[in-house]
Amino acid sequence: MATELLTGCAARGARVVDPHRVEYLDCGGYGVPLLGHAHPAVVQAVVDQVRRPSLLDRLMLDLVTPNGLDHIHTFASASEAAQFAVALAQANGRPRVLTTGDVPYGGIDSLRSTLASGPPACVLVEPVRGAALPPTGYLSAVAEVCRESGALLVVDETRSGLGRLGVWWGVDLDGVTPDIMLVGEGLSGGVLPIAAVVATAAVEVPLWRGSEAVSPLASAAVNATLRVTASEGLVERAKLLGDELLYGLRAVVSGKAHATGRGLLLGVELPDQKAADVFTGELLRRRVLADFRGRKVVFTPPAVMSAADAGWLVEAVGMAANKI
Repeated sequence: MATELLTGCAARGARVVDPHRVEYLDCGGYGVPLLGHAHPAVVQAVVDQVRRPSLLDRLMLDLVTPNGLDHIHTFASASEAAQFAVALAQANGRPRVLTTGDVPYGGIDSLRSTLASGPPACVLVEPVRGAALPPTGYLSAVAEVCRESGALLVVDETRSGLGRLGVWWGVDLDGVTPDIMLVGEGLSGGVLPIAAVVATAAVEVPLWRGSEAVSPLASAAVNATLRVTASEGLVERAKLLGDELLYGLRAVVSGKAHATGRGLLLGVELPDQKAADVFTGELLRRRVLADFRGRKVVFTPPAVMSAADAGWLVEAVGMAANKI
C-alpha cells in the first residue's frame, strides 16, 4: 500500500506529512481509522491513562457489537485475531476453514455444495470484499447455509466494521449475528495496536494463548474511540459523506472506469492493468494515498475529512482518470 512507503511522517485527521513537509491526503488501506489519525480525544485519553494508576478499565466494545457477541478477546494485530478465530472454530469441532479462495464471493450454491462435501467447517467471509458489494441479502444467505450445514459463521470486519459502511458493522446490513467476528486495528483509532475477536456464548471455549494483549493504555484508546465515534455521529457521517463521494467519483470516471462502494469504503476498477498503472501513478503525483491492488483502487477516507479534503480526492481521481 502507498502508505507503507512513507516513513518518519506526521499524521492528523485525513492528512499525512512526510519528512520533507509534503502533505498527502490519506485514503489508503487498513491504516486510516474512521475518526482519522491522532484524534485529539483519543490521544488525550491515552495521555490521561499514563498519569493514572495502571488499572484496566472495562473494555466497552460489547456495548456496540451485535447482540449476543459478548465474549471479547484482544490482540496486538488483526492477523493474530484471525488466527485465534480459526483456533476457536477448530476447538468447536470445525477443522476446515472456507474462505473466498475456496468458494467464489457471492456464490451461495457453491458454498452449499462445498460444505456438503467435506468435514465440518467454519466459513470466513467479509461483508464487503474490497469495495465490491455482494448481492443483496448475501450475508443472510451465507448465515442460512451455515445453519443448514452446521458450519460456524466467522465474519471479518477488519475493514468494514466500526462505522465504515455507514452502519456500525457490516453484518448490520443484513441483520446477521455471526458466531465469531473479527475487529481490526481501527478499534483504537489508530493510536495503539489492538484488534479483537468477539464470539457468542455458544462457541466460547477456554483457549490458552498467553497473557491478555490488552493494556490499560489500549483500553483507554478503545473506549475513547468508541465514545468519539458515537458522540460525533461518525457512523452517520460515513454514510452521508460516502454517498457524496461515490456520486462524485462516478461522475469523474464515467466512461473510463467503474466506481463502487458503500459508506467510506469506495473503489475504482480500471479496465486493464496498464490503465491501472497510469491511474495509480497519477494519484500519487497528486498526493492521494490509496490501496492499489491490480486493476482495483480502494479508498478508505476518514469520516472527519473536510469539504476541502473531499474535493481534493474527487478532483485527483478525475484528473487521474483523464490520463488513461
